[in-house]
Amino acid sequence: MSERKLLVTRVVSVIAATVIALACGTNGTFGNLGMYGGGIPVGMLVDAKGPTPGVILGGSLLGSGYFAMHRAFVSGPGSIALPWLCFFAFLTGIGGASAFSGSIKTSALNWPTHRGTATAFPLSAFGLGAFFFAFVSHVAFPDNTSSFLLLLSLGCFGMCYVSVAFLRVVPRTQLYTPISTDEDRRSSNPLRRTKSKDDKPHLHDQEPGTPPTDSHASPSLHHDPDGNSVAVETPDKEPNETSSLVSRSSSSSNPGDVPYEDISTQPTAHHDSHHLDIRGFALLKHTEFYQLWLLLGILTGVGLMTI
Repeated sequence: MSERKLLVTRVVSVIAATVIALACGTNGTFGNLGMYGGGIPVGMLVDAKGPTPGVILGGSLLGSGYFAMHRAFVSGPGSIALPWLCFFAFLTGIGGASAFSGSIKTSALNWPTHRGTATAFPLSAFGLGAFFFAFVSHVAFPDNTSSFLLLLSLGCFGMCYVSVAFLRVVPRTQLYTPISTDEDRRSSNPLRRTKSKDDKPHLHDQEPGTPPTDSHASPSLHHDPDGNSVAVETPDKEPNETSSLVSRSSSSSNPGDVPYEDISTQPTAHHDSHHLDIRGFALLKHTEFYQLWLLLGILTGVGLMTI
């Protein structure tokens, strides 16, 4: 795919993410509880399966939750118990969190060097979601709560399901670099002797934006001066959201250098970066995780106070 087509795909994905975020910012009180309580589980879902399942789940929960409230309003007082109404609102919150996570993730992955700008569009749309639907309802059918709830149901469902078709994580392109000499290659790349079954390279097809099923690195065969086959781990160039949240630079003197270590003695960690790969419950052991968590919590809390 040409650079121009990749750029167009990235721009279209940001627009789609913005439309999805517009449908996610329509929650009320119990909707907010659903968003806060379900944010971590749906975020783990998006990390594991990619943005598409998260947006589809979010659109379904938003549509069904608002439609149930619409039917309750049409049926009149007492038709549905109050706890059920709270539960339906809670579903809309979970749906909003799920779809919004997918939109933010896609925007961040597609623009790794402009993440602030790329994620600003869906974030702004999320804040304007309630105003947008209230304005449309006021213009189209003023003072009609039943139609407003139906608009929320059909609008949120349709915006998510239509936009998800244009939500794509585009692989990053890599520039060619000069080939190093044999001496430089031997000094900068960890080598290991291979068995006969390792002489065949394996190809792994994987959707960008989802965690690997086997490994981030694919071996390429070289020969050392003695004529023995050796495998050099080369990093996968596909972007994904499983990069470490808390990372430290290695002890190598130059950026990108890989320290010499015997790969055969290492655990099954991914050798795709000179940064530490920290994820899941391992984050709880690092103070940097709590610093980021508190900082984001304080900043987002202040932002919610202004709504």
